[in-house]
Amino acid sequence: MKDMSAQIYFTAVPTQVVDVVWPQAKELLNKAVQIAPAAYNIEYVYEKLKDGTYGLWLVMDETTPVAAVTTRISHYPTGAKCLALDLLGGDRMFEWLPMVQKAMEQYAKDNGCSHLEGYGRKAWGRALKKFGWKPDFIAYKMELTDGTV
Repeated sequence: MKDMSAQIYFTAVPTQVVDVVWPQAKELLNKAVQIAPAAYNIEYVYEKLKDGTYGLWLVMDETTPVAAVTTRISHYPTGAKCLALDLLGGDRMFEWLPMVQKAMEQYAKDNGCSHLEGYGRKAWGRALKKFGWKPDFIAYKMELTDGTV
C-alpha cells in the first residue's frame, strides 16, 4: 500500500526475499526484541521468518526501510483466528501508522481473522486508541531471582 503524497509505503516481504532485507529489518526489530529478552532473540525471529511462521512487513521511504513489523495468524481452540502483530520497530510512527493499520485490517479480513492483537509497551495505547484498539488484558511478570532455572 503506497501513500502517493509521500514516498512512504508499506509492503509484505516474501519469505524467499527475507535474506535480502534482513540486515535492515534486524536493526529495526532488535529494539523490540530486547524488550522481552526472555521470550525472543533476534535469531529466533529470523528462523521464524524463514520458515514462514512469521510474516515480515516493511515501511519504506523510497528504498530505505524505516519500520518493520512481524505478523502471524493465531488459531484459537474455538476456531477463531486473529492476526497477531508481535514485533514492531522503527522510526516516524505517526507518518505511517494509519497506513499500516489499514493494511493490517485488510490482511486480517482477507485471512478470515476476527481481530488484531498487538503486544508491546503501555505507551502504544496512546497511539493505537484512535484506531479503536483497547487493552484486552494486562500481563504481569515477576523475575525469579536472577532469571536462571
